[in-house]
Amino acid sequence: EVKGLGETESFSDFVKQCGATELPDILEAAAAYSTFVEGQEHLSRPQLLRRAASLDPNSEISREQGLKSFGHLLRSGRIRKLAHGRFALSEDTKYAMPLRKSGS
Repeated sequence: EVKGLGETESFSDFVKQCGATELPDILEAAAAYSTFVEGQEHLSRPQLLRRAASLDPNSEISREQGLKSFGHLLRSGRIRKLAHGRFALSEDTKYAMPLRKSGS
């Protein structure tokens, strides 16, 4: 069960509720958390990579892994490129529906 927007305590809780386990999914969840929980419309790649890395400080995400996963999200349309190194979460992200359902 996914909690409503006001009930999500931390990014770690959010990722657990979403069931994201692979890096591309964790990055998309990071974008969803920033967008829906924190209200940020525009995101940066370093911001999302730092947030993903914050889940487990002992496990290092290599630059190559991060870039590869981020590129996958862009190519698949799960994250949209805006301008000047800014990005936005796709409106049809799989991590928005549980939030919308529980928030209504």
